[in-house]
Amino acid sequence: MNKIQELAPHIAYCGLDCSGCEVYQATAFDDDGLRQNYANKVKLQWKIEVDPASVNCHGCRDTRPKSGFCASCEVRQCAAERGLENCAPCEDYGCEKLQKVHAAMINVGKAVDGIATASINLDTIRNDMGLT
Repeated sequence: MNKIQELAPHIAYCGLDCSGCEVYQATAFDDDGLRQNYANKVKLQWKIEVDPASVNCHGCRDTRPKSGFCASCEVRQCAAERGLENCAPCEDYGCEKLQKVHAAMINVGKAVDGIATASINLDTIRNDMGLT
């Protein structure tokens, strides 16, 4: 079994499964090789220098500092302020903030058939809650 399969799902406020994130994996396994791989990828794809030592995240709903985009995510801040586990039950579900984050996910390949995987996850949660 590989390490990634050992991680339990950790659904972020936006619906993204943090267990599939390279930063989350590097932190969960305290793996400096994964941290370096992520830093190399960011430099190659976006021309941004990242100190591998700063590549740490314990998941969206954890209160410890975040790396990259998640550090300033408006969806995370909004859902936390509302006391939600994720955006699925929010009375403003599908708001502009959430749509913007999901569109960004599609642009970086976190999508299936042009739909953000986070959106798919939230739709499943909403369906399970009887909200659809």
